[in-house]
Amino acid sequence: MTLRQALRKQALSIPLGIYQRLLKRDYVALYYHVISDAPLATIKHLYAFKSQAAFEDDLKYLKAHFNCISYAQLESYQRNGASLPKNACILTFDDGLSQCFSTARPLLLKHNIPCIFFVTTDFLDNRGLAADMKASLCIEKFQTAKEQLRQHYSQTVAVEFGADYLAQTTAEDWIKSLAGNNPEKVDILCELLEIDIRAFLTIAKPYLSSEEVMQLHADGFTIGAHSLRHERLSELSPQGLENNIVQSCQAVRNLTGAAHIPFAFPFSADGIPRQLLQEIRTRHPFVGFYFAGNGIVSECDFIVPRFCGDSPASSKPGHSNLNKRIANAYLEALSSKFSRPAAMDADRFRN
Repeated sequence: MTLRQALRKQALSIPLGIYQRLLKRDYVALYYHVISDAPLATIKHLYAFKSQAAFEDDLKYLKAHFNCISYAQLESYQRNGASLPKNACILTFDDGLSQCFSTARPLLLKHNIPCIFFVTTDFLDNRGLAADMKASLCIEKFQTAKEQLRQHYSQTVAVEFGADYLAQTTAEDWIKSLAGNNPEKVDILCELLEIDIRAFLTIAKPYLSSEEVMQLHADGFTIGAHSLRHERLSELSPQGLENNIVQSCQAVRNLTGAAHIPFAFPFSADGIPRQLLQEIRTRHPFVGFYFAGNGIVSECDFIVPRFCGDSPASSKPGHSNLNKRIANAYLEALSSKFSRPAAMDADRFRN
């Protein structure tokens, strides 16, 4: 362990209350993607996720140390200046995966905790699959194939793509980079590896159905949009960005009838002009507040920062790891605050 790692480990052991006094926040927000006890081929090679028991430990921790608020409470606070309870926390899920209904919903109802579910609208009813999830399926198919078949796949891919990518030790990295940089080529790779995406969607049903979304809304949960097809929005033209946000929010609005639809950015909101985002909300008043990453760093009053709760690292049965996840978010925010010039800190974009 390096000195830097040792210092960071020591810093994370500081009681959370000290961080909260050093960097005051009216609320914190966290996001998950999936909760499952079963291995998921579409997620397995992308990120680690929590079991049902670990997620319930998180909910118990939140109930003991925070006041979980709804999107309506956040909206009232942001729009009308209404007060929030002490230690307010907002819970969210991204992507709109089926486990939101089958696994997360019962536990959230059991503990009476509000939540925002952000759905990728073109994938509702399993009409398609995100490129990174296709990549995970490809990695799983290649890694679990017998040696002779794996060699066949390597040769086939080499002919198509012009290099022996799958024969290298970096095969997994190459497949992931393909999803990030050339998502249309992931479909070609699926065909070469004999993965039938349409059949997979029909059998596995990885995404929520429209009926499940409407039931979540009826349960009192908020439904938000998470883009049309889980695109990297920073790579779109200004008009393409606006169309994506507006159309996905409208699709959710058509299902729920809600007056305002919050929107969560896939991947990141980095590189997207904040002025443009504000103009989109002005032109389309039904577009609600935006939700991004950035831990707990609040850069403007219409983007809600969130930290990730997915990682099960340091989780033990009966004990949530959220204290360390939240402390880490505060530590990163404090490090950023004290490392940049004071003038920059005082002149953050507000609109």
